[in-house]
Amino acid sequence: MKHLLLLCAFLCTQFTFAQAVADTTAKPNVNVSIKPVDAAIISKVAKESGKKNTLFYTFGVWCEPCRVHLPTAIKLAKDYNMEFYVLLVDAQSNTKYITGAVDYLYKLDPTIKIAVLKDDVYGVKTNKRNKKFVTEITPPQFENIDDFSKYIVLDSEGKVVMVTTWKDYNGNWKDNDYIIQNRIVPVLTK
Repeated sequence: MKHLLLLCAFLCTQFTFAQAVADTTAKPNVNVSIKPVDAAIISKVAKESGKKNTLFYTFGVWCEPCRVHLPTAIKLAKDYNMEFYVLLVDAQSNTKYITGAVDYLYKLDPTIKIAVLKDDVYGVKTNKRNKKFVTEITPPQFENIDDFSKYIVLDSEGKVVMVTTWKDYNGNWKDNDYIIQNRIVPVLTK
């Protein structure tokens, strides 16, 4: 009986995820501009933005923390007049997840800027590409953890001044206010 309940719970979770992806990919947005990036291009974007800070927020449509924290990332960027990009972690060639993510993002904010990690630099396997990217982008003073739903803040010189991890949520990943007020805002108000 216990195994049957676990199987039912697992199948329900998979169905819910599949439905969420199906809902977001039903009508792909064909007028989308997605900027392929690597660590050097991200630095260049920050330098050329004309803003004091640039925020890249790592995102996968399948990632619950990514979806939960995204509205806060958008608000943070607007409140602090930052250049803002959602950085897709899935492979450029993974049309199912890229299309799903794009449609999800444009439903949330039709003016959102989207970037994606370059396949030719980072490969196509999500965890490996994210690990390589996070290793490149994370300065030595920050802990290098290759998680998702990551805030990456760069200054006007293209220097990374903040890279967050799951540890920055103080034990409660749903408490986005803690990470914003205690980790990111102090960097933005220096």
